[in-house]
Amino acid sequence: MVKAVVDAVDIDPKTGTTLGYYTFGEERPNVLILAAMNGRSATDIYASYLIMKHLEGLERIDGSVTFLPVASPLAFRLGAKVSPLDSKDLDTVFPGSEYGTVTERTAWEIWRRASQADYIIDLRTGWQNCTSHLVAMHRDYIHVRNLASQIGLPYVVQSTGMRGALTTEAAHEGIPAVSVEMRGDTDQVDSQAAAEVREAILNLLRTKDMIAGEKIEASNTLMGRLQQVNVDTEGFFVPTINLGESVKNGDVLGHVQDKNQIMTPFDGAVISLSRTNYVFEGDMIARIAAPLGDQWTSVAGEQEDSMPKRRKW
Repeated sequence: MVKAVVDAVDIDPKTGTTLGYYTFGEERPNVLILAAMNGRSATDIYASYLIMKHLEGLERIDGSVTFLPVASPLAFRLGAKVSPLDSKDLDTVFPGSEYGTVTERTAWEIWRRASQADYIIDLRTGWQNCTSHLVAMHRDYIHVRNLASQIGLPYVVQSTGMRGALTTEAAHEGIPAVSVEMRGDTDQVDSQAAAEVREAILNLLRTKDMIAGEKIEASNTLMGRLQQVNVDTEGFFVPTINLGESVKNGDVLGHVQDKNQIMTPFDGAVISLSRTNYVFEGDMIARIAAPLGDQWTSVAGEQEDSMPKRRKW
């Protein structure tokens, strides 16, 4: 049985900001898996828990896997995206500062470990219903593309490459790093999505000969950046397509009842899609990953984590 070595690092004990690392194995390569950069959902934490439970039952690991299940403890406890102490989003301040605010010191401590890792996997939960997918700078760096191609999730979406994000800074430093985004709601865990991600990560570890077991050849599609589809009216939105479907400009994504159909102005794959819900003018109801060869759109229109606009009046 493989036993985890636990290391607790106090960033700010007065507010309960303590990072708990769990490391299985001692050798290289080292894979760093972290979750809960914010407090939107616990599905990504549950996925890391499932992976750890599997590793605990193994006889040996050739290499090591380090987990940080909750990267932003206070934000997670409060269900917030930013820390209430300094109003900073952890995944925008890497590599952080040893003498900065609590969030900057947290980023600095995580970066100390991340910069020594051979591979980095950031688990996160999308706030909108989505198909589990990878977000990575695969067009920019071959070492990132190689890692992404070994994780068996259907789509690899091009990251916007915003500076300050952990995976962006790691990629620039030559470390293969990807984000895995999965379904989940603020008030419940999507166990199916967590299990799907667990299997994809365990298969990666088998592919790299770190753990025993049958290797399954990974297959995914490289895509361009995400493009948002917003509604121009108010009412009950009802989707009429499924996640993961390919669409063309003008295809119907759904309709606002008693009003009009909502069509996509983009070609690509439906990565996320609103469930049946009441929407206001300007709300985002879908994200479409552009085909790889398409012209990139501006970064301002492609924020992977941007919240929908809600124009009620």
